[in-house]
This record gives sequence, structure tokens and C-alpha cells, in this order.
Amino acid sequence: MQEINKQRVAHCFSQALTTYDQQAFAQQQINEYLVALLVKQGKVDFSDVLEIGCGTGQLTSLLAQHLNIAHWYLNDLCDVKEKIGEILAGKSYDFFQVDAEYHHFPTKYDLIVSASTLQWFNDPLGFVQRSADKLNSQGYLLLATFAPENLLEIRQLTGVGLNYPNLAQWQQTLHRDFEILHLHQQQIELAFNSPLQVLQHLKQTGVTALSQGHWNKAKLQRFIGDYQRLYALGQGKVRLTYQPIFILARKRT
Repeated sequence: MQEINKQRVAHCFSQALTTYDQQAFAQQQINEYLVALLVKQGKVDFSDVLEIGCGTGQLTSLLAQHLNIAHWYLNDLCDVKEKIGEILAGKSYDFFQVDAEYHHFPTKYDLIVSASTLQWFNDPLGFVQRSADKLNSQGYLLLATFAPENLLEIRQLTGVGLNYPNLAQWQQTLHRDFEILHLHQQQIELAFNSPLQVLQHLKQTGVTALSQGHWNKAKLQRFIGDYQRLYALGQGKVRLTYQPIFILARKRT
């Protein structure tokens, strides 16, 4: 398995910080669903919460609206302190600009939460196993990541994509230390006016961190033609498919 270039990931997402919120349609749906899962449990009061990959703060903002959190610990590869400071003005928080996969975060938490981030880890299953040690007894794990057929259109045409664990692998990994309260995958299909708009969407949400090399004009034209032929929705539009996996689990006592 090819190691993920975290420097490239940080660069691509830093470049996309100003456009991410306008383009992250699927990620916003995912964030809203994720927070609703926790609220349905009736659990809204937390002492210490760790958010992995907070980015522009979409999920942070939703959590702040719906939960009562005494102290926040937030992480991202990119320098988003200013943005997070605006969202959490007046609240108690610490921000860590580190690679969360390998960083030893302080203290133990009542909730570890992450959305659309773990797919950029070299070993997301291993990270989740280790996270059990960072949770208090009965602490919650609230995650959204992606299934193997996420962005399938891009993988099929370019051969480029991430290695996503499947639902069964997540279930097996979680079962050891957690009571699984919710585990399922969905499909979100977005419509775009053209394959070029798809590429622009991916760039503006930082996902070009998975691309390799420069495209010449011939390669780009071939991609456009193949995409229109294979993934047309009618009325001139084409599709792009996200396949999120949602996880809510509670640490066993």
C-alpha cells in the first residue's frame, strides 16, 4: 500500500481553504447527519472533546450549536487557528497543527469526533483501535469516513484513489473495544454541468491531494470524453458519487 504524502495533503487543503465551504456539498450533508446521530442518543454534555481534522470548522460549528462542551481540543494539518477562533469565540479550546495519526494528544476525552478525515490516514483502522485508549470509560467515538467505492468515477478513469476500509473491516475493528451504536454507509450522488466542473469541485475541496502528475491537453480531453460517455445523467449533466460511512460507538467499560 502506497504511503500517503501528508505534506501534499496539507498543501492541497491549505490551497482550498477559501473555496472549501462553497464546494463541500457532500461533506456538509455528512456533518449534519453525524451530529444528528449523537443528538438522538440524548447525549449533549461533554467535558473534554477532541475533533480530528477540523478544517474550516463546518463540523465544529454544528457541534457548538448542539452540544455543551467544557473544553475543546481541535486538530488539523493546516493552520486554521484563526477560523476556529472565530467559531469558538469565548469558549475554552486548544488547537494542534499536527498529523493526528501519530500525535500523542493530552488527557482523555468524553468524545472523539472526526468527519471526512480518516481516509487520509495510512492506517485508519489502527488509529481507531488506539483511540480507545484516549477515551474515558463510556466515552463516544463519532466518525464519518468513506467506503471503497467513494469517488468511483475518478478511480475508474484515472486509476487513482485512496484505500478505504469496508464496512465489515470497521465492524471487526470497533467490536473489540466498543459497543457499536450505529454503523452504516450511504451514497451521495452530486450532479455537475461538466467533467471540468467535477475536477474544479475536487480541487476546491482539497481532494486533488490524491492526484498524481500533470495532465496534458490530450489526457484532459480523453478524461472529459470518457466521463461524459460513462457517467452522464441526462440534460448535459454528469455525476460524482460519494460513499460515506457513519460510525457512532461507545467505549466498553
